[in-house]
Amino acid sequence: MNNALTKTSNSKHIAILRIIAGAPLFAFGVMHITGMLPMKPLVEAAGLPLPDIMSIVGPLAQIIAGVLLLFGMHARVGAVIAIGTMLGAVVTHIKIPSDAWPIPVETAPNPNPYVPMMVMAVVIILFSVYVLIKGAGAWSLDSKSNGSQISTGSTEL
Repeated sequence: MNNALTKTSNSKHIAILRIIAGAPLFAFGVMHITGMLPMKPLVEAAGLPLPDIMSIVGPLAQIIAGVLLLFGMHARVGAVIAIGTMLGAVVTHIKIPSDAWPIPVETAPNPNPYVPMMVMAVVIILFSVYVLIKGAGAWSLDSKSNGSQISTGSTEL
């Protein structure tokens, strides 16, 4: 019997969407955890609650969602986590004025470098919603696990 979380279509294009959503999630989660892009000042500047906890849980959630989406392993779970973390990113971008970001942007070529980041967060949400609906697609661990269950000769309908 196929698990509802790992059931997926055979569409190959979903791999592209998963990678586009998962790679930045993983990268930004690592940057937040390692201190290259500290999250706590962002959470504090946005006035979000529990900045000490959110600055640890948020990046860990991004890393987990990124890995699940990149590999297509329980991709629907990864998509839900990605949607949650990126909704937090959108709220943060809305709450912090572009001239009040706690991270220096003097060298940024764009006068408002956070607009592309907001667009990226929205794209990740949209692609994650698609993965949530369709599943991980043909080139995924979810597909492989479902394929191996089907090839065992299971007679369940």
